[in-house]
Amino acid sequence: MCGISCCYKCRTNIQTNKRLLNRGPDHQHSIQFDKDVTVTACVLYIQGNCKQPLSKDHKHLIYNGQLFQYPQVYKSDTEYLMEQVFSSGILSAARLTIGHGPTAVIIYDEEEDCLWFWRDYFGRRSLLICQQETGYLLSSVGDSHREWIEVPACGVFRLSGQNLECYPYVGLEEACKQFGERFFDSTLISEESIQPPVSPLNNSIDAPELLDWESTILEFLKLLSESVRVRDMCCKFPLSFTKDSLSDYSTGHCYCIGNKKCNVHEVANWRVSNARVAVLFSGGIDCTVLALLLHRSAPAEEPIDLLNVSFGNYDSTPDRLSAVASLGDLQRLAPNRTWNLIKVNVSVEELRCARERHITDLVYPHNTVLDDSIGCALWFAARGAGVCQDYPIISTARLLFSGIGADELLGGYSRHRGAWQNGGGLEAVLQQLQLDIGRISERNLGRDNRVIGDHKRDCVAPYLDERFVSFVNSLPIQYKVDFTLPRGQGEKVILRKVAQNLGLDSSSALPKKAIQFGSKIAKLEGKKEKGGDVCSRLAKKDQMKS
Repeated sequence: MCGISCCYKCRTNIQTNKRLLNRGPDHQHSIQFDKDVTVTACVLYIQGNCKQPLSKDHKHLIYNGQLFQYPQVYKSDTEYLMEQVFSSGILSAARLTIGHGPTAVIIYDEEEDCLWFWRDYFGRRSLLICQQETGYLLSSVGDSHREWIEVPACGVFRLSGQNLECYPYVGLEEACKQFGERFFDSTLISEESIQPPVSPLNNSIDAPELLDWESTILEFLKLLSESVRVRDMCCKFPLSFTKDSLSDYSTGHCYCIGNKKCNVHEVANWRVSNARVAVLFSGGIDCTVLALLLHRSAPAEEPIDLLNVSFGNYDSTPDRLSAVASLGDLQRLAPNRTWNLIKVNVSVEELRCARERHITDLVYPHNTVLDDSIGCALWFAARGAGVCQDYPIISTARLLFSGIGADELLGGYSRHRGAWQNGGGLEAVLQQLQLDIGRISERNLGRDNRVIGDHKRDCVAPYLDERFVSFVNSLPIQYKVDFTLPRGQGEKVILRKVAQNLGLDSSSALPKKAIQFGSKIAKLEGKKEKGGDVCSRLAKKDQMKS
């Protein structure tokens, strides 16, 4: 993973942005050109030690992403991508990244003095853009002082001066047009569009007797297991913490209020987990299935961290209770694995201080109550500093596994049941599923990548693997939901059957709990707010003064 940025046709200096540096502790470098162009990369090594920017024949690549499977004759996926740029062309290289993993790419073509940039189809990596008087800034992370927007995950873009050419993903031509009209002098929508990397949603409603549960469950489990395996294999080693680096980490991520010490203050008392990978762990079905599949992939001697965040009455929050119950399942099924349930407890004082000094800039340009709750909860969970078996511990995991995508694909949200209950039937549920998966890039993933990456960690989403999504999209809706059944049974039906087959008794029957409710952060401050309201706590600093 990387923090990448580019100043194009302007002199604004963003390469020293602390938020950008936090994303890439292993290597930082900038190249400045005499045409008011600067490209910067801050690299976190996951797959291999490849320094960026990577330059060849006047083309300069900065790449925040992962290709999970590439020819091993290359030292890293970044080198492989650069080779594709020269052997097949930039558009062909773009098609490769769009369909094979999370991606945000910037390529500066020095000879043509133009900039190429794009995000993958699901928008799993953040990329922001901001207009300046004479040019543009692009960056993985922005701040709340400039007017940033997210680069939409709708196509591949070529910027020359202030003129934009778009190569849209099929069906997203209008989104490309709207983006172009917002910022640029002229916008050309190319007729050379790019095919989406996943199959379209199956809108058929088959008779129940036509469903083949046995073979469908086997294929579901096979593809999800492979998705977990290739992501686990890409992470070569854990983070390394020394006493000095722990002290530095504490300085940047510690928020003490008066005489009250926060969770990460007493560095000398910390232990390190020695884990290479971790799971963002609410104890729900999505993450618990991932944890068990990760156990099947990771070497037997390695610990696996389970990061569980709680606000307020820590041990009585729904997510803490479900995490403890699901941990029991994991320990029963994998008794020889070291499972570190790291309980991340956050006080209201620490939450407010961290948000004001840090999290607001990471969440921006998102600004709703829901963005605040989820962004803060993920930031503290990804920090990985908490308590395990009554001793303070910090996770050394470079790679975090997230269950994001399961609800969007399999009908896990209350709005899916609501669509059915309001008289729309399964047709209305299908429409809601199509809407949710189509907007996941703009609602969730860019924000989550900015927040989690701030802790020198990368995050992967196995449920959004392109092959897995294509398979799930091909299934009739009856494999996904049966709202004649109660909550905890009628959502994500096939995933529940998979969990039961795996022996996960506790989590297989748990109803969906969004992180803002399961962790109790939503009840900690504004109790009467609605998720879609603009959040005053995320107000831009200049607005707060006016």
